[in-house]
Amino acid sequence: MDGASGAPPAIECLHWLPPSSRPSAKRRERRNDLKRQVAVRFFGVLGRLAGRQEASVEVDEGATLLDLLSLLAETAGPDFRGAVFRAPNEAQTNLRVFLNQEEAALTDRVLPGNASPAQVDLLALTAFEGGGL
Repeated sequence: MDGASGAPPAIECLHWLPPSSRPSAKRRERRNDLKRQVAVRFFGVLGRLAGRQEASVEVDEGATLLDLLSLLAETAGPDFRGAVFRAPNEAQTNLRVFLNQEEAALTDRVLPGNASPAQVDLLALTAFEGGGL
Protein backbone atom coordinates (compact mmCIF):
# COMPACT_ATOMS: atom_id res chain seq x y z
CA MET A 1 0.00 0.00 0.00
CA ASP A 2 1.00 3.52 -0.69
CA GLY A 3 1.60 5.11 2.68
CA ALA A 4 0.20 8.55 1.82
CA SER A 5 -3.13 7.62 0.24
CA GLY A 6 -3.67 4.09 1.52
CA ALA A 7 -4.08 2.86 -2.09
CA PRO A 8 -2.01 -0.03 -3.44
CA PRO A 9 1.01 1.06 -5.48
CA ALA A 10 0.43 1.38 -9.22
CA ILE A 11 1.60 -1.61 -11.21
CA GLU A 12 2.65 -1.10 -14.77
CA CYS A 13 1.09 -3.77 -16.93
CA LEU A 14 2.79 -4.77 -20.18
CA HIS A 15 1.12 -6.91 -22.78
CA TRP A 16 2.91 -8.92 -25.40
CA LEU A 17 1.51 -8.42 -28.87
CA PRO A 18 2.18 -10.73 -31.79
CA PRO A 19 4.19 -9.03 -34.56
CA SER A 20 1.13 -8.66 -36.80
CA SER A 21 -0.68 -6.71 -34.06
CA ARG A 22 2.13 -4.34 -33.20
CA PRO A 23 1.54 -0.77 -34.31
CA SER A 24 4.63 -0.62 -36.49
CA ALA A 25 3.57 -3.76 -38.40
CA LYS A 26 0.08 -2.35 -38.87
CA ARG A 27 1.49 0.91 -40.16
CA ARG A 28 3.58 -1.01 -42.70
CA GLU A 29 0.53 -2.98 -43.82
CA ARG A 30 -1.59 0.17 -44.15
CA ARG A 31 1.19 1.96 -46.04
CA ASN A 32 0.81 -0.58 -48.87
CA ASP A 33 -2.91 0.25 -49.08
CA LEU A 34 -2.46 4.02 -49.10
CA LYS A 35 -3.63 6.04 -52.04
CA ARG A 36 -2.19 9.41 -52.89
CA GLN A 37 -3.19 12.23 -55.20
CA VAL A 38 -1.02 12.93 -58.23
CA ALA A 39 -1.30 16.04 -60.36
CA VAL A 40 -1.17 15.27 -64.09
CA ARG A 41 -0.76 17.83 -66.86
CA PHE A 42 -1.53 16.99 -70.49
CA PHE A 43 0.42 18.81 -73.21
CA GLY A 44 -0.26 19.12 -76.90
CA VAL A 45 -2.76 16.78 -78.49
CA LEU A 46 -3.07 14.74 -75.27
CA GLY A 47 -4.92 17.61 -73.57
CA ARG A 48 -7.47 17.70 -76.38
CA LEU A 49 -7.87 13.92 -76.38
CA ALA A 50 -8.19 13.77 -72.58
CA GLY A 51 -10.74 16.58 -72.67
CA ARG A 52 -8.78 18.60 -70.12
CA GLN A 53 -5.35 20.12 -69.56
CA GLU A 54 -4.92 18.94 -65.97
CA ALA A 55 -6.22 16.18 -63.73
CA SER A 56 -5.85 15.03 -60.16
CA VAL A 57 -5.59 11.24 -60.02
CA GLU A 58 -5.59 8.94 -57.01
CA VAL A 59 -3.02 6.13 -57.27
CA ASP A 60 -1.74 3.40 -54.98
CA GLU A 61 1.49 4.34 -53.26
CA GLY A 62 3.47 1.70 -55.19
CA ALA A 63 2.05 2.57 -58.62
CA THR A 64 4.37 3.01 -61.59
CA LEU A 65 4.00 5.59 -64.33
CA LEU A 66 2.73 2.79 -66.60
CA ASP A 67 -0.01 2.06 -64.02
CA LEU A 68 -0.92 5.74 -64.02
CA LEU A 69 -1.10 5.83 -67.83
CA SER A 70 -3.34 2.74 -67.85
CA LEU A 71 -5.67 4.37 -65.33
CA LEU A 72 -5.81 7.56 -67.39
CA ALA A 73 -6.45 5.58 -70.58
CA GLU A 74 -9.41 3.80 -68.94
CA THR A 75 -11.09 7.09 -68.07
CA ALA A 76 -10.10 9.32 -71.01
CA GLY A 77 -11.43 7.12 -73.80
CA PRO A 78 -10.21 5.23 -76.86
CA ASP A 79 -8.65 8.20 -78.71
CA PHE A 80 -6.46 9.05 -75.73
CA ARG A 81 -5.63 5.36 -75.22
CA GLY A 82 -4.55 5.10 -78.86
CA ALA A 83 -2.32 8.15 -78.55
CA VAL A 84 -0.64 6.75 -75.42
CA PHE A 85 -0.48 2.99 -76.09
CA ARG A 86 0.37 1.15 -79.30
CA ALA A 87 -0.41 -2.20 -77.64
CA PRO A 88 -1.55 -3.17 -74.12
CA ASN A 89 1.09 -1.96 -71.66
CA GLU A 90 3.32 -0.76 -74.51
CA ALA A 91 3.57 3.00 -74.79
CA GLN A 92 3.85 4.88 -78.05
CA THR A 93 7.47 5.72 -78.89
CA ASN A 94 6.68 9.43 -79.24
CA LEU A 95 5.28 9.66 -75.69
CA ARG A 96 7.37 11.51 -73.12
CA VAL A 97 6.61 11.32 -69.42
CA PHE A 98 8.10 13.71 -66.88
CA LEU A 99 7.99 13.15 -63.14
CA ASN A 100 8.59 16.28 -61.08
CA GLN A 101 10.04 18.01 -64.18
CA GLU A 102 12.53 15.25 -65.03
CA GLU A 103 12.09 12.75 -67.86
CA ALA A 104 11.17 9.38 -66.38
CA ALA A 105 10.86 5.73 -67.41
CA LEU A 106 7.44 4.10 -67.37
CA THR A 107 8.72 1.61 -64.79
CA ASP A 108 9.52 4.43 -62.32
CA ARG A 109 7.29 4.68 -59.27
CA VAL A 110 4.98 7.68 -59.26
CA LEU A 111 5.66 8.30 -55.57
CA PRO A 112 9.20 7.17 -54.82
CA GLY A 113 9.86 6.72 -51.09
CA ASN A 114 8.37 9.44 -48.93
CA ALA A 115 8.11 11.87 -51.81
CA SER A 116 6.02 14.97 -51.65
CA PRO A 117 3.03 15.12 -53.99
CA ALA A 118 4.10 14.19 -57.50
CA GLN A 119 3.63 16.23 -60.64
CA VAL A 120 3.41 14.15 -63.83
CA ASP A 121 3.59 15.81 -67.24
CA LEU A 122 2.59 13.91 -70.39
CA LEU A 123 3.65 14.99 -73.85
CA ALA A 124 3.16 13.29 -77.19
CA LEU A 125 5.74 14.56 -79.63
CA THR A 126 4.28 15.34 -83.02
CA ALA A 127 5.77 13.25 -85.78
CA PHE A 128 6.54 15.07 -88.99
CA GLU A 129 8.61 14.49 -92.06
CA GLY A 130 11.64 16.53 -92.76
CA GLY A 131 12.92 16.97 -96.15
CA GLY A 132 14.84 18.76 -98.68
CA LEU A 133 14.17 22.12 -100.11
